[in-house]
Formats: sequence, C-alpha cells, structure tokens
Amino acid sequence: MEKVLDRSEVRKKDTWDVESIYISLEDWQQDYESCKSKITALDEQKDSFLKDSQHFKEFILLSDQVERQLEKVYVYANLKNNEDTANTIYQELLGKVSNLYQEYRKKTNFVVPLILKEDKNRIRSFVDSEEELTPFRHMIEDILRYQCHNLSEAEEKIMAAYNTVLTSASKTADMLMDADMRFGNIQDEQGHEVELTQSNYSVYLRSNDRRVRKDAFEKMNQVFGGFKNTLASTLESTIKCNSTTARLKNFDSSLEFSLFKNNIPATLYHNLISVVHNNLEPLYKYFNIKKNKLGLKEFHLYDGYVSTVSNITKKYSFEEGKQLVINALSILGEDYIETLKKSFTERWIDIYPNRGKTSGAYSSGTYDTKPFVLLNYTGSYNDVSTLAHELGHSMHSYLANKNNEYTNASYSIFLAEIASTVNELLLSYYMEEHASTKEEKLAILNERLDTFKATIYRQTMFAEFELYMHDEVDKGEVLTAEKLCDKYFELNKLYFGNDVVVDNDIRYEWLRVPHFYRPFYVYQYATGLAIASYIVKNILERKEEFCNKYLEFLSSGGKDYPLEILKTIDVSLTDTKVLEESLTLFKETVDTFEQLQS
Repeated sequence: MEKVLDRSEVRKKDTWDVESIYISLEDWQQDYESCKSKITALDEQKDSFLKDSQHFKEFILLSDQVERQLEKVYVYANLKNNEDTANTIYQELLGKVSNLYQEYRKKTNFVVPLILKEDKNRIRSFVDSEEELTPFRHMIEDILRYQCHNLSEAEEKIMAAYNTVLTSASKTADMLMDADMRFGNIQDEQGHEVELTQSNYSVYLRSNDRRVRKDAFEKMNQVFGGFKNTLASTLESTIKCNSTTARLKNFDSSLEFSLFKNNIPATLYHNLISVVHNNLEPLYKYFNIKKNKLGLKEFHLYDGYVSTVSNITKKYSFEEGKQLVINALSILGEDYIETLKKSFTERWIDIYPNRGKTSGAYSSGTYDTKPFVLLNYTGSYNDVSTLAHELGHSMHSYLANKNNEYTNASYSIFLAEIASTVNELLLSYYMEEHASTKEEKLAILNERLDTFKATIYRQTMFAEFELYMHDEVDKGEVLTAEKLCDKYFELNKLYFGNDVVVDNDIRYEWLRVPHFYRPFYVYQYATGLAIASYIVKNILERKEEFCNKYLEFLSSGGKDYPLEILKTIDVSLTDTKVLEESLTLFKETVDTFEQLQS
C-alpha cells in the first residue's frame, strides 16, 4: 500500500498553482478588507442608487466589483482549505469570507425589490444612456421579468426574514440521515461483519455476491422505512414552502415557479417524462441482458447495479491518463487542445491524495483565477474519466471567462454538466475504439450504459415523482408517507418493467434522496446527458462546422438564457428531437453490447 503523504511532502508540480491567486495571506487580507469597505459603500447608496442613470451606473459597477472580488477571496480560501482540511489557518479564512458573503447579501437585499418598484422603462433608460451598463443589460432585464411576481417591499422583507425558518426542514432531514440514523451490520463477501453506511451502501450494492447486495438493499431501505413518517413530514414541509411561495408570487404552479429562473417552459419538463416513457423498451432489454448474463431466474432491483463484465483493472499513470484524455478530445480541434494543455503546464490540477485533502473531485475557479481542478488520482480508469469530466468544466469556464465580461461569464446549472459529460463520452468512445480485447470493450460499453440508466432514466423517474409530489401539494392534498411509498413503488414498476421483480422495500428508497429538498433540480441531469449525447453524435460524425459551433457554445457563458445559448449548437428543447436521439443512442449501445456478449 502506498504511503499517504502529508501536504508538505507533495511535489509542487503535482499541485495546483493557488499562489497565482494570492502570493501571501497579507495579499488575501488586503482584498478581504477592500471587500468589506465596498460593501459598506453599497449599503450607503440605498436611498440614492435610483436617483438617476449616473447613480445607478455607479452602484451597479461597484456591486460588480464586490462580487468579483468576493469570489476571488472565497476561491482562494476554499482551495487552500481543501488541500488540508485540518489546517486551522484556512478554516478561519473560509469562515471569514463565508460570513462576508452573508453580510453582502444582507446589505444589498434592498436592490431587487427597489428596482422592481420602478417603472421598467425608466430602468431601461438608465441602461440606454450609460454605455458602461451595456454588459449588464441581460442581468437587468432578467430582474425586470420578476415585476409581476414581486410582492411589496414589506412583504418581501417578511419572506426573506422567514426564509431560514421555512427551509429548515431540509436541515432536519440532513441531520437525521447523516448524523442520527444507523443501519446496522451486514456480512461482506468474506463473511466479515461490517457496518452498513450511506457511504459504503453503493459498494455493497455492486457486490458480485448476491447475498451481500440483497442484504444491503433490504437493510438500508427497511431502516429508512422506519423513519417514513418523519421524513415524509420534512419533505412535505419543503414542498409546501415552495408551493406557498409560488402562489404568493403569482405563479400558476410550483413547477412554473422553479423553472422561471432559467426561463424554461414547463413543456420541456413534461416532454422529458413523455419521451422516456416512450423509450423504456431498450432499458427493459438491458435488464434482460444482465439477467441472462448473471444466470438468474429472477432479476431483482438489487441485481441492477452489479456489472456483468470484468471491470478494467489496468492502472494508468497520470501521464498515461493525461495522454488518453488529450487523444480522445483531439477531435475538438487544435485550438481546444492547445488550451487544454495549459491545464497541465500551468498547474490547474491538484492531482494526488494527501493526508487531510478533501475527497472526490471538482472544478473550481473564478473570473480572475485559473479554472482549478481537484483530483484524488490513483490510476483507475474511473480516475481517467474523472480527469476528462472535470477538465470539461474547466474548459467551459476558461472559454466563458475569456469571451465575456464578468457579469455574463457564469453559466447556469442547467448548462453546467454538458461540457463535462461531452468529454466523458468522447473518452468512452475513444476507449471503445482502441480497446485491445473484447472484455475491455464490454467494460467500456457497460459503464456507458449504466451512466444512461442512472442519469437519464433514473433521474427522470425522480423528476416524475417530484412533479407528482408538488402537484399534489399545489392542489391542497396531504402527502402521507403511505401515499408517497405507493407512488414510488408504481414508478419503479413502470421504469423497470414486468420482467424485473420490484421488491417491496423499494417503497422507501425515495426517503434517502436529498435532491428532493432542492425543488425541480434533478431533471437537469437527464437533459444535460441528452444534450451531451447529441453533441457527441454530431462531433463523431464530423459534421461540418459543428465543432466550431460547440466551441462557440462553450464561449457563450451566461450572456443569455440557457435555451437561447443552446441554439448556438442547433439544440431546441421545445421539441423532443434531442431527447429522442439520446435514447436512440442508448438503444444502439444496448444492441452492440448484446452482440458482443453472444
């Protein structure tokens, strides 16, 4: 077993260049103090910022400076804290800047309500008359959209004051699930007694020993079932909060309210569910392939996660993984690759695990920093795929920042997973094409199929369940635990089909899905993969000029609403074409997988 290094023992070339943000803590402190004074200056302009276009411009420009500077001091503190979470210096820095963010929001919460009280045309005239406000036109128009959904200043203050209380149910659920619940012990494949936790549950669910995955499945869901009334209550409280806010702000439904931020029509959400319903047969076929390959008379839900092929056990050095990613993404063109190579030569990436380092992987940066990547690279194929994924995020951010002013650079969550998934898929197709054995190719296909199953099918099932819950509350119905368990059981029967044994314990699985406390969020995983599939299909077919369109998409940042930006790559989600094509791709991969298995 390799020694886990202390942070001080990690080679500099294997770490990210955080010093490019601030050379010293004194430099960080200087920007931190500058932010504090600017926030005070913003607060002092409350009564004058709408006086005329000049005052309005000065306020908007100063606010822009504060946000930009705040992001920079936060990113530095967060990255340094994640290098070694035991380092108390950066714990303190992160706490200080988090508090400053709260202070900024508190001192500027008057801005939107006061703008919305003004005549739209007067605000627009400010923008028209001040050239420096041109980059802020989309941001300001987006605020003005809310005018018919805005309450009085007093009412908005009351809602803001109660927001923490109204959303506290999700924190209660988190504490219950993460801190208080215990799931007992099971026996692992070697017969050793081990504690079952939410962290290792997925490991045991993928076990080749059917007894292990069955025991883990039943124990986890049965324990959650014992808390079904409490967790149904916390979830209903969250949904009621969303529904009440939607009604008070003059939206027709909770769905419309939640999608309004990104200017997404409700038809898109309904189309996703409809298209998936019409394309369940390939998923049923995939389950049957797994059933036959595993030699099972009955295929249960707990059999759905185990692989039917040997995993790729080959280890890749970071240099080998880097080259595979470069080779796979070279189809995107020389300009993309030349920029991508900067991530390695300019130390965007913190590569290996060290003692105290945050687990997992992410891409993080801001307008005035490099788009950094945190990895915990150990050499598995999954680590190579993660490198491609996170560099997708970083390249998206790099190009968005390079081609837009600060205010228009950040892209929405709706678009956030597209570039990363495109990179993952391009690597997957490259690895399939260059596989040296049938087993290696089957492993690549199996992983891709499981990604589609988990991201398009499963997340759409979650989205349908979520829509049911919110619609019921919007109608004034009560969400009892039994009603929710019954609905979730029905959906599993629909999505898994008649040839799969839908175990009764699945009735409680919804209780452990934290995303349900973030209304109408999960559907974006499904649409993101669908769009990425469409992009990859066009790139692999080498359609003329499509790569250039894709790079233009990455360079668009957040200068417009997501559906408008997607038009850059000829994607329209107001119809069902892209969604249907992604599931056609799944079907074709299932067919290839079946042929190779025979």
